[in-house]
Amino acid sequence: MTAPSPDRRDLERRPWHEGEVAARRMAGAPETAPVIRTFLTQQQADFFARLPMVFVAGLDATGAPIASLLRGAPGFIACPEPRRMTIAAPFPAREPLSRESGAPFGAIGVDFAARRRNRVNGRIVQSNAEALSLAVDEAFGNCPKYISPHELPDGGDAPGAWTDAPDLGAVRKFVEAADVFFLATRGPDGVDISHRGGPPGFVALRQDGRLPVPDFPGNNYFNSLGNLLHDPRAALLFVDFPKSRALRLQGAAQVDFATARMWTFTPDSAAWLETGARSSAPRAPASGGTGSRLNP
Repeated sequence: MTAPSPDRRDLERRPWHEGEVAARRMAGAPETAPVIRTFLTQQQADFFARLPMVFVAGLDATGAPIASLLRGAPGFIACPEPRRMTIAAPFPAREPLSRESGAPFGAIGVDFAARRRNRVNGRIVQSNAEALSLAVDEAFGNCPKYISPHELPDGGDAPGAWTDAPDLGAVRKFVEAADVFFLATRGPDGVDISHRGGPPGFVALRQDGRLPVPDFPGNNYFNSLGNLLHDPRAALLFVDFPKSRALRLQGAAQVDFATARMWTFTPDSAAWLETGARSSAPRAPASGGTGSRLNP
């Protein structure tokens, strides 16, 4: 793959939307924001090709952002052209994320050992049960801050299935043990998924059901917080890497930097993902894997 030699207009993404601009102002970030390319560089394409796992975002049937993960042997993600990405991996069973042509889609790959991460956003142009093709609108890297080491599974096992998570105690314990989660948000032009990391316990589900999240300084993109100012709906994905298990929370977030650089997420549903070759995942209720209702 050879990246094009575009002029300056092609190097820059769409104008920053109002939510992103407002988020930067709230945080006191520099006026000049970093550039986000509209194509994948060769370095980014090579990076994704080495991964056994990718974390993805889309929309559910209600139009709310939702997060998931896909696994495969390295090479299951390919970038045959600078503005196209293919992912050859089946989604977990009972996955509510829309894969229709034209649906917005985001992906973030993380190399935990090398402490590198790259993000891609765009739209699905074609999909089937085993793969999808994405038209790339945005591609950009993030700094290595807050990336803790994790050993990823080889990606060769079954994709697993989503099931409801009615046990609030188990949800709280899972969240409080995490040193990383992934945040799916929706902006005016698509979806995005970002990485959030910190020491174990940096986020905790309070007794009132809310989850305060510190916003640590990073690249000053403010895509996620800007999207939340545009649309407060969000999804959080927590992953237990050794056990190949994940927890997805859906709800809404409030961004308010008046007293501290924090935002607060209030989940209203939760779902478990049991991945790997094991077939012991509990059977989902008739409602599917969209998530059980949560009450504090």
